[in-house]
Amino acid sequence: MRPTLEKMEQFLSDDCVDINACNAIENNYDAVILRFFEGDVPMMICAGDAVSGTRKRESVSEVFTEKPFKYTFVPVPMSDEGAYFLDIPNLQFSVNKDSSNLDVANEFMRFLITSRELNEMAGNKGLMSPTKDLSVNRMYAAFGSIPASRVLSPEEFGLTDDAVVQFRMAVYGFATGELTIDEAVSAYGSFSQ
Repeated sequence: MRPTLEKMEQFLSDDCVDINACNAIENNYDAVILRFFEGDVPMMICAGDAVSGTRKRESVSEVFTEKPFKYTFVPVPMSDEGAYFLDIPNLQFSVNKDSSNLDVANEFMRFLITSRELNEMAGNKGLMSPTKDLSVNRMYAAFGSIPASRVLSPEEFGLTDDAVVQFRMAVYGFATGELTIDEAVSAYGSFSQ
C-alpha cells in the first residue's frame, strides 16, 4: 500500500488529479464513468469494478453514443519495478451437494469453467477474464504483461478483507488530507465503506 500512496502523492503534487473536481461528483460510480465518456477527461483512475461498469454505461452516455472512442484499462506502475496486479477471485457459482441432479449440475459447472466459456462470460460482462490469457479482451490485455512475481493474491498472504475497499478508502483518506501515508498504511484492515 505504501508505494501506491506515494504514487498518489506524486499524482497530486504534479496536479494530475483535481481533488476539488472529484469531490464535486455526487454519485462517484455512475458520474465518474459518464464524465469520462464526455471525452474531456484524459484518464479515469479506478479499479476493475469501474471498468466493468463502463461497458454497461456506454449506451447511457449520449456523448459517447454520438462520438464513440476506444479506451482500455492499463496498470499504473506503482513502484520502480512497474505495476502490480491484485488478483482477487470472484466466486459466484456453486452446486448443492444434495441436488437430485448432481451429475447434470457438475457437468454444467465443468462446462462453465472452460477457458473459452470463462472468456466469453467475462467479455460479455466487461469483466477481466479469470483465465491466464488476458489478450482475449482488449480492455484488460495490458495486464497480461505484468510478470507473475508482481501478481498478488490476497488470500495467499493472509488478507481476508476486501483489499480493493481497503486500498480505495486509504487512497481516498490520503488524497483528501484526512490521513497521512503512515496513518493510512497502519489503518489497513480497519476501513469500512
